[in-house]
Amino acid sequence: MNRKRIALVGTPNAGKTALFNSLTHSHQRVANYSGVTVESAEADFFLPSGDLATLIDLPGAYSLRPYTEDEGVLTRALQTDQYDGMILVVDATQPERAIRFLIEVLDSTEMPAVIALNMIDLADERGFEFDLVQFSALMGVPVIPCVATKKRGIRELGGALEVSLKNQKRTKDIFLGEKSQDLSGREISLQILAFYKKADELLKHILLRKGFPDYRSQKIDRIILHPFWGMMILLTVLGITFQLMFNLAKYPMDAIDGSFKWLQGLVSHSPLPELLRSFLADGVLAGMGGTLVFLPQILILFGLILFLEDFGFMSRAVFLLDHLMGKVGLHGRAFLPLLSSYACNVPGIMATRTIESKRDRIITTLIIPLTTCSARIPVYTLLISAFVPNTAVFLGIKLQGLVMLGLYVAGILFSVLMGGVFKRFLLKGKRPPLLIELPSYKLPSVSSLMKGLVYRTRLFLRRVGTVILVLSVLIWVLLTFPRAPEGKIHGIDQSYAGRFGHFIEPAIKPIGFDWRIGMALIPTFAAREVMVSTLATVYSIEEGGEVSNTEKLSTVIQKEWGLATGLSLLVWFIFAPMCISTLATARRELQSSGYMLLMLGYLFAFAYVGSFLTYRLVNLLVR
Repeated sequence: MNRKRIALVGTPNAGKTALFNSLTHSHQRVANYSGVTVESAEADFFLPSGDLATLIDLPGAYSLRPYTEDEGVLTRALQTDQYDGMILVVDATQPERAIRFLIEVLDSTEMPAVIALNMIDLADERGFEFDLVQFSALMGVPVIPCVATKKRGIRELGGALEVSLKNQKRTKDIFLGEKSQDLSGREISLQILAFYKKADELLKHILLRKGFPDYRSQKIDRIILHPFWGMMILLTVLGITFQLMFNLAKYPMDAIDGSFKWLQGLVSHSPLPELLRSFLADGVLAGMGGTLVFLPQILILFGLILFLEDFGFMSRAVFLLDHLMGKVGLHGRAFLPLLSSYACNVPGIMATRTIESKRDRIITTLIIPLTTCSARIPVYTLLISAFVPNTAVFLGIKLQGLVMLGLYVAGILFSVLMGGVFKRFLLKGKRPPLLIELPSYKLPSVSSLMKGLVYRTRLFLRRVGTVILVLSVLIWVLLTFPRAPEGKIHGIDQSYAGRFGHFIEPAIKPIGFDWRIGMALIPTFAAREVMVSTLATVYSIEEGGEVSNTEKLSTVIQKEWGLATGLSLLVWFIFAPMCISTLATARRELQSSGYMLLMLGYLFAFAYVGSFLTYRLVNLLVR
C-alpha cells in the first residue's frame, strides 16, 4: 500500500507550524518541493487506523495568483497530482481573511481535504461562534475545530482526513458550484471579485456571532509600534539576548568544555600508540569539542528568536524597521530574510522569496552575508573571550555582551548601507509599500518551542558529526604529515598545512595574520565555525597537547597574537564570505553567476580593507 502524501495549506500566522509539529511530533526532515530548489519540511505521522502518511508543509500564502516565490510554489504544488489530500488551516480568530483564500484553494483542486479551524480557544474567548455543520455542508469538506498548540482536536482531524482519503474525491461543493477552467485576464479579475463575494456570503451563513477585536493586542501595539519606544524595546530585546548568550550560557559551556578536557586527558594518558593518541585527542576531540562547546549560545539565540516569532513580536519589528530601511530604499520585508540569516545565511537567502519585487529580492540576497549567522558565534566568542575583559559597564551589563551586540549591529548597519548603495547605483527603482499582517499576541507553546530547539540541536549535532568531524580529521592529517625522518625533528610549520600557510602569509601579513591564521581560514569556506576547531588542533599539536579546551585556547591566542590581530580577525569575519553554501544558494536562487561573483568580490574587498585599517589603527593607538 502506497503511503499517502498530505499537503498542509494555509495563510501565514494561521498556526500551520504548530499543527505540523502536533501531528508529526516534529520528526521532520529537510526535503525539496517538487520542481524547485526551495527546501521544505516534511515528516511522517500515523493516521488513527495506524496507517503511515507523510505531511508536507507548503508555504503560507494569501492567494494562488502568485506574486511571490512562496505563492508560486504553493500554486504549482496544487496543480500537480503528487498529493493524495490536504489539510487547510484556518485561523478561527481571523475568518474574514482566511475564508476567501480557502474558497480559492478548494476551487482550484478536487483532491480530498479537511479544514482545521485552528485557535478555536482564542476565538471562543473573543466571542466568535461558528455553525460548523453548515460550514462543512457548504464547503463540501469536514471542518474540525482544534487548538494545535494544545493538541486539541488533533485525533478528530486525523480521523476526518482518513475518511476523506478513502472517498478519493471530494463531494461537489454546494456553495462553490462548478470548478474554474482556464480563464483570460479579465475573467481572472472577475473570478477574484466573485471569490470575495462568495466569502462575504459564506460568512453570513457560518458566522453566527462575530467576536470582538483583540483589544489586548491593540493596547500592547500602542507601545510596541511607537516610533521611539518601540525602537527602544527592540534594542533592549536584542541587548538582553546577547547578554544571556554570554552570561547564562557560561555554565553549560564550562560543563561541555570540562567534559572534552577530561576525555582528552584520558586519551593522552592511555597506552595507545602515540600517533593514534594524537589523532583522537588533537584531531577528533579537539576539533569537535572546540565547536560543540558553543551549542548553548546558539540554542539561546534560536530559543529567543522562536519565542519572539510565536509571541507575535517579529512582524512588529518588520513594521518598525520598515521606515528606517526605507531611508536607504530597502523594503521592510527584507528584515525577515535578514533575521533568518542570523541562524544561517542559506535559509535567509531562501526567505527572500517572500519579497514581491525581483529587484528588492536581488538586493536583499546580496547583503545577507553581512548578517551575523550562528556559525560566526564560536569565532566571535573565542576572540571576545581572549581580547575583551568581561567587566561590568553599568547596571550589571557586561562588556563582552556589549561587544557581541556591537558586532551584530555592525553587520546590520553595513547591510543596510550596502542595500542603499545597490539600490541607488545598481538596481534603481521605486520602493513598493509594505503590506504585512500583524498577528495577535499570544504566549508560545512550551512544547512547540522545545520541539523547535530539539530540531535545531539535531541539525547542529549532525553538522558537528559530519562536516566538522571530517574537516577536523583532514586538518589533523595536513598538520601531522609528512612525518619527520627517523632521528630528525621538524615543527608543524613543515607539515602540508604549514607549508600552505607560509605560502599565503605574504598576502595576509599586512592585515596582521600569520601562517597559522591563514591556514585556519581555508576550511572556513566549508563551515565558518571550523576556524575554532582548526586553531585548537594547530595549537594542540604545536603546544604538545596542552591546548585541551577553549579557555586555554583563548589564553594561547591572546599571548601569540596581540590585540590588533584579534580585532582585525573579528572585522574579517564581519565581512568575509567564508561559506561556499551561501554562495551556491545565492547563485541558485538568483540564477546568476554574475550576482554571485559581485557578492564574493565586494565582501572580500570589505574584509581585507576593514581588517587592514583595524590592524593599523589599533597598533597606532596601543603604542
